[in-house]
Amino acid sequence: DSVTLSCRAYGFTFRNYAIFFYRQAPGGSLEWSMQGRATISRDNSRSEAYLSLPSLQAQDSARYFCAITRGQETQLSFNTNQVWPGTAPTIFGDGEFQSDVPKKSIPHVIVMKSKKLEEGGSPGKAACLARNIHTKSISLEMPSEELVYEQSTSIWTSEGYNAIKVVTVARDTEVTCTAKFDNSTMTKTQSGTVWWHSSDAEGQRVNMLSMAVLGLRVLLAKSIAFNTLMSIKLFLF
Repeated sequence: DSVTLSCRAYGFTFRNYAIFFYRQAPGGSLEWSMQGRATISRDNSRSEAYLSLPSLQAQDSARYFCAITRGQETQLSFNTNQVWPGTAPTIFGDGEFQSDVPKKSIPHVIVMKSKKLEEGGSPGKAACLARNIHTKSISLEMPSEELVYEQSTSIWTSEGYNAIKVVTVARDTEVTCTAKFDNSTMTKTQSGTVWWHSSDAEGQRVNMLSMAVLGLRVLLAKSIAFNTLMSIKLFLF
């Protein structure tokens, strides 16, 4: 039995990049797919690359990643194909190239408290936004007794993946958010300063735009109910 995996790219000029395939066996590390038997081909008119594996063997069982390189920079796709040889080859995943994350994007975490909370309302809400993360798997941790909203799937943008979490907090509470991804941890704390009162007007606009875009993406991609969108808008106005 043999199998051909496909990798479809979008968002950049395909012909300007070299295409590679990596593989990761169960419990193993990333390694090049080219081991003598595999063959890589491409169709620039369709923005697709292909990895052909003839005569499947047990050692071909792995998760396969497509990647691009231009100059000294290599970017790894997080959407993968999997091959588990048995009596017949089985392929999981659609092979779309979804996440060529630029290394120049810098991950960061933003913590925001509702205006109502700062003006004396109790309880209030606080939100955590993780931006420009290089992986789809993002965990946001915020100490709270009540979860208002949390994305089930992180949202892809041109700068990386974004994730949001909204919780209920008491007045005068120091809000801390910890983002965990790729064995890394980033923590941001918000105490008494409301983010939209910041003297950094440019930073304020960037954060507001990020929240607005993320809210719209969540609504369009996942058909989130109206009350969820209104919860997000609480931090915009």
